[in-house]
Amino acid sequence: MSLASKIRDLSTKQKIIASSVIIAVIAAIVIVVIFMNKGYYATTMRLLKIEGTVNIEDANGNSKPVIDNVRFSSGEALSTGSDGLAQVGLDDTKIVTLQSDSRVEFTKKQNMLELNLTQGAIFFEVTEHLSSDETFDIRTSNMLVGIRGTSGYVFYDEEGRESLVITDGTVHVVATNPDTGEVRETDVTGGYEIKVYLYSDREEDTVEFRLEELTEDQLPDFVLTMLAENPDRLEIVCSFTNWDADRILGLAEGIIEPETEQTEETEETEQTEQTDSSETTGTDETGTTPTPEPTNTPTPTRRPGTTPTPAPSVTPASGVTGTPTPVPTATATPTPTPTSAPSSSGDSSTPTSTPTPAPTATPTPEPTATPTPTATPTPTATPTPTPTPAQFPDIPDELVDMGYTEYDSEIITDPDVYVIYRTIDNETEYMGYVDGEWIDLYEDEEEVTDDDGGRHFYGYLCYMTEEEEEIRYAKISEMYIPPAEPGPTEYSG
Repeated sequence: MSLASKIRDLSTKQKIIASSVIIAVIAAIVIVVIFMNKGYYATTMRLLKIEGTVNIEDANGNSKPVIDNVRFSSGEALSTGSDGLAQVGLDDTKIVTLQSDSRVEFTKKQNMLELNLTQGAIFFEVTEHLSSDETFDIRTSNMLVGIRGTSGYVFYDEEGRESLVITDGTVHVVATNPDTGEVRETDVTGGYEIKVYLYSDREEDTVEFRLEELTEDQLPDFVLTMLAENPDRLEIVCSFTNWDADRILGLAEGIIEPETEQTEETEETEQTEQTDSSETTGTDETGTTPTPEPTNTPTPTRRPGTTPTPAPSVTPASGVTGTPTPVPTATATPTPTPTSAPSSSGDSSTPTSTPTPAPTATPTPEPTATPTPTATPTPTATPTPTPTPAQFPDIPDELVDMGYTEYDSEIITDPDVYVIYRTIDNETEYMGYVDGEWIDLYEDEEEVTDDDGGRHFYGYLCYMTEEEEEIRYAKISEMYIPPAEPGPTEYSG
C-alpha cells in the first residue's frame, strides 16, 4: 500500500495529528537555521575598506585571502603593512579602522566584543549607545578601554606607551602594572588624551595616568583624517568638544599649520614693525600724518613636524604634562624723540644733529630727513602671575563632577600651594596646582631623628617629573615622638 493510500485511510482526527507533527518539525528546523545564522553573524566581522598591504590570520596564524567585503571570524587577527589601511565593520553600529603598521586580534562571543591591539593604532566609532548587556573593549598590553557609545583613537606612542585620545563621549580606562599587580581606573571624556605610566622602582602609586586637554592642532594626523572623511562624526565631535570643524578640515588637508609660540611672536613682531613704520613716517607739509596701508597677513601653510602650542591641561585622575599658554602683554610702541632742542621762538625745529636757529620770528621749517627709529626689542611672553591665597584657582567642572574639593589644612602654609582632594572607597586622592595645571599628587613621608633621640614624622604630597625626579609639593602632616625615658636598671643574682 502506498503512502498516499495510508494517509487516505486515516481518520480525520489522525490526519489532524499528523499534520500538526509535520508543522512542528518544519518550525523546529526553521528556528534552528535562524539561530545558526544569528550565531554566525554574531561572531563574524567583515572588511569595509582596504588599502595597501592587509593580512588576515586565522586562529592558527595562517594567512587567509583578503578581498573586499570578506568576512572573518572571532579568534582571527588583522594586520596592515607600512602602506596599509583596513576598516572593519564589527556589526551594524561599530566600526574600527587600523592605520599602517598595526595589528589587532578579534574576540567576539554573543554580545561581548574585545579587540586586542598588539601593535600600531586603531580608530573606533560607535554610532549607537550600547545596551546594558553589551560590552565593547579595546585592550593593549597594560590598558583596557571600556566603550559604551563614542569615538576615539587607541595607540602606542613613540616610547611604546599605551595612549588614548577621546574625541567625543566618555570611556572607562583600567590600567594594570604587571610587575606590581596594582590596578588603577578612571573615566576620560571627549577632548582629552590620556597616557599610562608604569613604575617598578616603588611599591605604591606604580600606575599613573597623565591627562591633557587637546586643541585641534594637537590631534594626531590619523584622527584628523578620520574626522575629515566622516562629516556626521565631525559634527558630533565638534559639538561635544567645541573644536572648530573648519580648522580640523584645514589641518587634515594640509592647508594650514598648527599654531606655535614662534609663529605668534613673529606675528607680534611684524605688527610692531608696521606700527613703528607708521610712527616714523612723520608728517607731510600740511601737518597731516599719512595713514599706513593695511598689510595682509598671508595664510600659513602646514609644515610637517611642527610642534603645536600645548593647551593648559586638566587632570581628573592623576599626572599631567604640558605647559600653559603664556598670556602676551601689550607692547608699547616707542615714539622717536628728536635730537635737537626747540628754537627760542617756541616753534618746533627740524631735528638735526646741530639745531639751526630760526631766521625770523615766524620761521618756516625746512623738511629734513626723518630720523632712523630705534629698533624695538622683540616682545616676550609674560608668565602668568602666581595666584595669591585669596585667588585660589578655579577647580575645573570636570574635577568638581568627580568629587574634588579644596583641601583645607593649617599645615600647608605656603601661599603658592593649592591642593584639592576627594575620597573614594576610604582612600584619599590629591591634586595640586603646579605651573598653572592640576596634576595628580601622591603621599610620601620622612622621618628625622634629633640628637637627643626624638623622632619627627612628616607627611608630604609629591609628584614625579618627566625625569622621574620626586618633587615635594606640600607638607600635610607632622608628628613628634619624644625620646624614651630611661627605666630602672635590673640586677639578677
